[in-house]
Amino acid sequence: MRRYRPAMIRFRWLPAVALPALLVVGGCGTGSDDLVRRTAEEFTAAVASGDVERACGLLTERAREDVECESLDVPGGTVRAVEVWGDAAQVHTSDDVLFLRELASGWRVAGAGCESQGERPYTCEVGGP
Repeated sequence: MRRYRPAMIRFRWLPAVALPALLVVGGCGTGSDDLVRRTAEEFTAAVASGDVERACGLLTERAREDVECESLDVPGGTVRAVEVWGDAAQVHTSDDVLFLRELASGWRVAGAGCESQGERPYTCEVGGP
């Protein structure tokens, strides 16, 4: 005769529910980090190769107001660090600091050629934080 084990039956579903939930919650930050990194790398590569049309396409509308795309010249470099806060991000490259915003069309560069001013806000050649 088989013995009824209510505790085993009751918790059999736990791994099936808990594992996907952990994967979703654990992956929340990394997806945005990867998208921000990809956008920053695409922007710096476009600037480095002189593809100003592509680089300008990756700027926010407000940042494009600050620059003539034909003369876009900001430092580039290799992406070193990415920090994301909701719909805003900061990317440190080997030569620059970029600020990005998440828009309906994806992540876009809101500020490039930015330098820290200590306690004051960053100053940027294009756009701003």
